[in-house]
Amino acid sequence: MNSIDLMEYWFKSADEDYDTMLYMKDGKKNIWCLFMGHLVIEKLLKGICKK
Repeated sequence: MNSIDLMEYWFKSADEDYDTMLYMKDGKKNIWCLFMGHLVIEKLLKGICKK
């Protein structure tokens, strides 16, 4: 797996988690919404920082 594939993996995974975060926000699941937001940020940073 090259670095472009790895970046795409992390960005796609973050995008899916973002959708889940929005769904939980609409359902008033605030704690889980914050947790998913944390995962989104972490995955975006991994996608940016991987070489």
